[in-house]
Amino acid sequence: MAGLIWLHEEALRADHPVFAAVPGAKALFCWDIDYMAAADIGLRRQIFIYETLLDLDVKIIRGAASKVLPLVAQRVQATRLCVPGTTNPLIRQELSNVKAALTGIAVELVSDRPFVQLADKPDLGRFFRYWKKARKQALRRGGV
Repeated sequence: MAGLIWLHEEALRADHPVFAAVPGAKALFCWDIDYMAAADIGLRRQIFIYETLLDLDVKIIRGAASKVLPLVAQRVQATRLCVPGTTNPLIRQELSNVKAALTGIAVELVSDRPFVQLADKPDLGRFFRYWKKARKQALRRGGV
C-alpha cells in the first residue's frame, strides 16, 4: 500500500506525527504561489518555509495541491494520503478540493498536540495577533 504525505506550512518539522502515520511514505510540499498570496505569506516567511523544507525529506512541487497531488498519487499508485490537521481555513478549503480530485484514495488527517490551548478561537489573520495571546502559555516553564 503506497502512501503519500501532503505537508503544509503548519507542520514543518521532522517529528510531526504525520510521518509516523505512514512510515516510508513520500512527503510532498506544494509550493502554491496563489495560496501564498491569499494567505498573505510574505517573502521572508516564504524563505523560512523553503529553508525549513530543505532540512526535511520532502519533495517540493510547484502548483496547487488539488492539481499536483492527484497526478503524483496516480504515478506512485498511492492508496492513502495523510495530511497534518489544521484549523487554517485556506488549507482546509484546498483539502476539500484535494478530496474531490482524488478517487479511490483514503485521505486521513493526522492530529498533533497543539502548540498552546487558547480559550478563544485564534485569530489566524496575522501571526502577531495570535502570538500576543499565545506567548504567555508558550513561554511558561514546562510548556503547554
